[in-house]
Amino acid sequence: MKILIIRLSSIGDIVSASPLIRCLRKKYPLAQIDFIIKKQYSDILLKNPYISNLILFDGNVSKFNRIIRTQKYDVIIDIHRNFKSFLLALFSGAKILKYKNSSIKRFLLVEWGINLYTKKEKEVSVSRRYLNTLKSLGISDDGEGLDFFVKEDLRKGFEELLKGDYVGICPVSAWKTKRWLSDNYVDLSKRIIKEYGYSILVFGGKEDHNYCENIKRQIGNKAINYSGFPLQETASAIRRCKFLVSNDTGIMHIAEALRIPVVAIFGPTVKEFGFYPQLKSSKVISREYVCKPCSTKGSERCPTGSFFCMKAISIEEVFSNCASCL
Repeated sequence: MKILIIRLSSIGDIVSASPLIRCLRKKYPLAQIDFIIKKQYSDILLKNPYISNLILFDGNVSKFNRIIRTQKYDVIIDIHRNFKSFLLALFSGAKILKYKNSSIKRFLLVEWGINLYTKKEKEVSVSRRYLNTLKSLGISDDGEGLDFFVKEDLRKGFEELLKGDYVGICPVSAWKTKRWLSDNYVDLSKRIIKEYGYSILVFGGKEDHNYCENIKRQIGNKAINYSGFPLQETASAIRRCKFLVSNDTGIMHIAEALRIPVVAIFGPTVKEFGFYPQLKSSKVISREYVCKPCSTKGSERCPTGSFFCMKAISIEEVFSNCASCL
């Protein structure tokens, strides 16, 4: 049997697809299971043992549609579910299973404040929603959580490099309204250093380097800026942390996949979207306001200009949740 999974981006979504990959492999141990992904996210699945071939998508839809058609897949699992993924699978001749993404419910909740999510649906994570795509194949959740596989040489190298006790912070997000205040991260880090003596690792992407460097500089010499590293290196460093304090970001999901507890700070996004942490040891800090959610992914500025959803979350509250992770 030949199976293709389509999920081109982004970090959190791809990490959330890891239970689907694992459960699929358990059901079909001898199948060819391929995954198509944008090259910049390939580190996430680079060492995943359940994947036969990782196909690196360069944006050329017609070229990759030809590649997919020549492979003659029996089943294509489209968990990206957009026009581009539709075109990639077009005329493939495969049975196509599509993720039910609840886009109408999301739209009504964001634009009109109409919440049609049931209490049960609200509790279902995106990883579980992806797995529901496989119901017709007789596949269900094995309850083993998210996966992220790190290169063995990197794992050993970072164990030697980062000796001691560390706490991670991820003060960034692609969208500014999803960022807890940078000064709060600085003050929180200083308190963690004072109370526990731990060093601080600051995580982010390449585009976040200067932002993270400024936070690191304000924290002092017990902080190290790990922003901009490839995801395999980032994951190797996260493994050395006691816990991670993070905004709603992909790095948060990597920590969860590595079984590192997370203190997650959620501003404009809500549980209904399915991206809350799943580990029992993780904590979520969020405030309920009538203006939430103001978007599905965050935005450049608060629509009301108040930024209450983040400003209302105190350093003391976050610190007390950090203590419960130890």
